[in-house]
Amino acid sequence: MQHTTQLGRSARWAGCLLVLTAGVLLHPSTAAAQSLVDTPPVGSERPRPVLRAGVATGPIRIDGRLDESSWQEAPVGTGFIQAEPDEGELSTLHTEVRVLVDDHAIYVSGRMFDPDPSQIAQQLVRRDDRGPYFDWFGVYIDTNLDRRTGYGFQVNASGVQVDKYMFDDHMDDVTWDAVWASAVEIDSLGWTAEFRIPLSQIRYSSREGAQTWGVNFSRRRVASAEVSHFASYVRQRAEEEGNVSRFATLEGVRVPRSVRRIEGRPYVLSSLHRGPADEADPFFDGSETGARVGADFRFGLGSAFTLDATVNPDFGQVEADPAEINLTAFETFFDERRPFFVEDAQVFDFGLSGGRNQLFYSRRIGRAPQGDVASDGSYSDVADAATILGAAKLTGRSEGGLSMGLLAALTDKETGRAWVDDGVVESVVEPRTVYAAGTAQQDFNDGASQVGAIATVLRRSLPDDGGLSFLPDQAYTAGLRFDHQWANRGWRLSGFLAGSHVRGSPGSMVAVQTASNHYFQRPDATRAQVDSTATSLTGAEWRLQLDRQNTEHWIGSVWLAQVTKGFEINDMGFSTTRERLDGGWRFAYREIRPGSLFRNYNIQLRTIVNFSHEALDDPGAWSSWRRAYTGGNFNLDARGTLLSFHEANLSLTWQPDLYSRSATRGGPIMVEPGHYGVSVGFNSDRRQSWSGTVGLEYARSTLGSGSSLSLNGSLNARPTESLLLDLRPELSFQTDEAQYVAATSVLPYEPTYGRRYIFGDLDRTTLSLQFRANYIVSPTLSLQLYAQPLLSSGDYLAYKQLAASGSFDFRRFEEGNPVLVAGSVQCAGGSICRDADGQQHLDLNGDGTTDYDLRDRDFNVRSLIGNAVLRWEYRPGSTVFLVWQRQQELDARTGDFDLARDLGDMWGAPADNRFILKISYWLGG
Repeated sequence: MQHTTQLGRSARWAGCLLVLTAGVLLHPSTAAAQSLVDTPPVGSERPRPVLRAGVATGPIRIDGRLDESSWQEAPVGTGFIQAEPDEGELSTLHTEVRVLVDDHAIYVSGRMFDPDPSQIAQQLVRRDDRGPYFDWFGVYIDTNLDRRTGYGFQVNASGVQVDKYMFDDHMDDVTWDAVWASAVEIDSLGWTAEFRIPLSQIRYSSREGAQTWGVNFSRRRVASAEVSHFASYVRQRAEEEGNVSRFATLEGVRVPRSVRRIEGRPYVLSSLHRGPADEADPFFDGSETGARVGADFRFGLGSAFTLDATVNPDFGQVEADPAEINLTAFETFFDERRPFFVEDAQVFDFGLSGGRNQLFYSRRIGRAPQGDVASDGSYSDVADAATILGAAKLTGRSEGGLSMGLLAALTDKETGRAWVDDGVVESVVEPRTVYAAGTAQQDFNDGASQVGAIATVLRRSLPDDGGLSFLPDQAYTAGLRFDHQWANRGWRLSGFLAGSHVRGSPGSMVAVQTASNHYFQRPDATRAQVDSTATSLTGAEWRLQLDRQNTEHWIGSVWLAQVTKGFEINDMGFSTTRERLDGGWRFAYREIRPGSLFRNYNIQLRTIVNFSHEALDDPGAWSSWRRAYTGGNFNLDARGTLLSFHEANLSLTWQPDLYSRSATRGGPIMVEPGHYGVSVGFNSDRRQSWSGTVGLEYARSTLGSGSSLSLNGSLNARPTESLLLDLRPELSFQTDEAQYVAATSVLPYEPTYGRRYIFGDLDRTTLSLQFRANYIVSPTLSLQLYAQPLLSSGDYLAYKQLAASGSFDFRRFEEGNPVLVAGSVQCAGGSICRDADGQQHLDLNGDGTTDYDLRDRDFNVRSLIGNAVLRWEYRPGSTVFLVWQRQQELDARTGDFDLARDLGDMWGAPADNRFILKISYWLGG
């Protein structure tokens, strides 16, 4: 902590005295505001503050002026303490807060004094935007006094609202939306904020008499880069000690045992689809219109539980997923964006080991159809996603600390059509499916310990024709987790146990066993093989982790985990992980107090190691463990914020060579080269009107000449108080010496168990740009633009065959000239040649004849996706959306990257446009 000289202290208190005198003279109610500065600091570990709620004795007009008599008579909360930049120090400016309650709502006011109101940072942004470039005031309420959950309401100096649900003591769900009122006012003393939060929008205890709640208030002032709180917030231990558990105490809260909580939000929608069409296409002539209706409902069950339901939901206003080029064996994870599933998503969260893996993945509901139409059709018509007929979820928390959640959804059967021989052939491409999930979590030890459980169920009504026989008809998962912190919160022990069980026809179980997250068909597998008679598959995953926390500088953790071979959750969850033994550790040193150069910094060393269970074939032999090493790395990360509020980061990575179980796509294991990597980045001060980032990542393979280089950056601009621009370009170059191409058993090859595995040397260049523009007319009217152009090329420089399993050795095919011999193409002077149609012809055994043909894999992708959304909240909770979605894509097989040509082809690509008008109306009180 920085120390102040005696002279500095004297000057400081002299200045405070002058400000105090001015405050007494200028403030209209000197009894309520006695100074422009708070009381002397008592440090970040001061006793928990206490504030008493007042009673609203008359109508309160939400206009930001605080001129009603109820406000003048309400108890005042002061004494804000900094969280940034000087944690634990006295807030540099005075803030006053008050709380009133009546039978219908909670009222909150904040008076933020500022000696120079012209420095109050105003910026119109979208609702729920929490950028660092505007002043804001917020209140956070723990209605159950469980010290783990709460509700947050914020408003910035331009009147834009943010609301969120707080859980697990330090986590926020900003997608939670309530219907509440707020207003702000800027005057000669600074600015004020006034809230009305209906009791119908929150859940609370139904106890009679006066209740005690948890509460906190926060203020951001951009001019001094200061964030302060009524109850001290320990930044350095926020994720360990928590946030809600440190709230102040709000006494004397008298609310009715229950309030009417019934809401409805019906909608009507009209759409127009215009796109390229073939005159002979019987399914689409270039134009299509549509209309639909639906509704969302919310019912309060007592004061603590809420039932949400949706009928025929539509999510056309949701931003499109970014375009991506996926050449891996695994599915891409996309974030959930649909409001019904995003809200309260944390209730159903059950994260597993390994990145995005999770037991419940809501995007499985309403997924893209998994079946195909007739392969010999000249035209086809398939829905983009399964229709969600309805969904409902029940969430809440009892007075005893038991949180519960139930979710159920029903998606319709989807039928695709194909035009075959001048007739329509229909096929079921997605069955009618029932989804269900249930969770429960019990808190103990004043919120320091929890035990939770989850279970999911999926049932598919598969068609009798066997067209979807590759899908299981039943899938079940269950999980149990615990989290315990010792009394001083210095140590934390957590873990989970999850299980899965899928059932279906033998064909569906073969499909599961041979999927990329299993590959039971591997010819060299010692602990798994495909069972073609199986009708079910069962597996488990567990994890145990110990954390050292609640220290000023040194923290760390160590963990162990395991995934068994039959663990399969991808019908309801998301996992790209196969069986493994997992372990790792991390240690970090951090400093959050400003020094001579850095405002704060963090240095961390961490490692992860993964082994296949095949290591246990001979656990006493190092060679067995070495051959079973399937993943891991060692990382040294450092990041810090300079005194100028610029940020810098550096990361060094070493990944040893490993033995991949997926590189041959179900074939034998092979060596996957490790790499050395470095990444550096720099962020400018984000509070400024113009800010940006630059970053560089470079990695070099430990075997061969494989490498990757990525340059990325961003530019954030706020040229006016209503306009925000965000630009994020990225340019990457990658050389991959072992990109999987194909496998064939045309000519048996014993060193790789009879099949031949063909790879390519691939040079990739990708240029992408994500652009966002938000024009905010008012807190209730905004225009949002999003566009992502993507140019990517892949040039296969050479093709080769894996020489032996468990190696990184290849037999390279030499380029020859195509010669037509007896009606077939042969390669003269080499073992591979390409004809005029782009087909590659391979001589696998060197006898001068073509043994195998494959399409040349060179590619060029020119893609542009974007949307524009005009959103108008014409009354609280009721909105109008006008949406334009556009997509253009043109693919080619030249393989080289030419910016001018590819941009021209992208702009000239056929455009697919969708226009949507959606109107919803909120019914509630």
